[in-house]
Amino acid sequence: MPISRKLQAVSLVILFFLLPFSKASIEICFGLLMLGWLLERADPASRWDTLWSGKPLRLVLLSLAGFIAVCAASVVVSRFPRASVEGLIGKWLEYLLFTVFVADASREPRVRTWILSTLSVSSALVMFEAISQEIFGKGLIRHYPLEAYARMTGPYENPIDLATYIMVVLPILVAWALTLRGYVRWLLAALLLVMIVCLGRTEASGAWLGLLVGLGAMMLMDNRLRKAGLIVFAAMIVAGGAWLTYTKRLQQTFSLSDLGTQDRWAMWQAALGMIADRPLLGHGVNTFMSNYLDYWVGGERMPRYAHNCYLQVAAETGLIGLSFFLALLGTFFFRLRSRIQKIEPNARLIALGMAAGLLAFVTQAGIDTNFYAMRQAALFWTVAGLAIGLSETAKTADN
Repeated sequence: MPISRKLQAVSLVILFFLLPFSKASIEICFGLLMLGWLLERADPASRWDTLWSGKPLRLVLLSLAGFIAVCAASVVVSRFPRASVEGLIGKWLEYLLFTVFVADASREPRVRTWILSTLSVSSALVMFEAISQEIFGKGLIRHYPLEAYARMTGPYENPIDLATYIMVVLPILVAWALTLRGYVRWLLAALLLVMIVCLGRTEASGAWLGLLVGLGAMMLMDNRLRKAGLIVFAAMIVAGGAWLTYTKRLQQTFSLSDLGTQDRWAMWQAALGMIADRPLLGHGVNTFMSNYLDYWVGGERMPRYAHNCYLQVAAETGLIGLSFFLALLGTFFFRLRSRIQKIEPNARLIALGMAAGLLAFVTQAGIDTNFYAMRQAALFWTVAGLAIGLSETAKTADN
């Protein structure tokens, strides 16, 4: 393996291990991934050896470039150009380049195996942190106290971020477990059970909804996943329902009159007001919080995210930006689906698990801040790159 490939592989393993625990690791690993990718492009022998130079991913790449171009155009109309430039380069461009770099870096089967193994170990540590938080009142690794929310947060600052991590990773590990045999499979099954219990303890209804959508789609596409999906469904209902019933929060969690729900209505109305004022290019990427108080209609009077990523994209980059963003997601899932149908069974299972986690994420993003939380956004775009690398390079079923 060339040194540039080794650098990217090591960076990916470190990234998937540390991502739940460290924001700094994201920046460091991004730099190392970019360096390795550029070294490959600088070498005449491997200059065009990239998945992105071919026709199959052209629509995805064009949508990605189009969205970045609209974000750049929105800087011109922004009242806060510095914040917009920072958002363009330090957020959206970096996140989307993660997908480009990871897709190329994860083409080799052994690299994907390393990543899946690392993801399992990292998930076990995340669950250890969440359980230790429950037992001792604070986590033993990041030391976040339980009483801050009276809900599990693990290594994250709030319970929704922990729920999002579990929501994305759980379908991947379910699918991978089905490709394994022996004690490793049973160890993964035990880890998955703990993850389901911890997901229930976060009381994050948006993540539960997202996971149900993702698992439902996964089960429809492969018969072998139906039994596993139904077991996860049942375990989620039992774990989440039992805890909410025990704490007498069942009605509150799903109530439309809940304070959190009412806050979201207020934030969505503010976002719609921003869109109505500047429907084409918006108010400038990364300026929603800066403009929020000018459109405040209720709830806490302080700068907020929209808690609906699609409304926030439209408020910041206009309906043009939202169109390109939805096109990017649409072309990505369409290409992934078309490739999943053709690849060999084990790779198909794992790719479906990745697709389910990503679909859960975009579902939850309709009622939360997923694409604007650093570790969560990095998780989405790196898993998206991993899914592309797997689906585009796996052997076809007839080989």
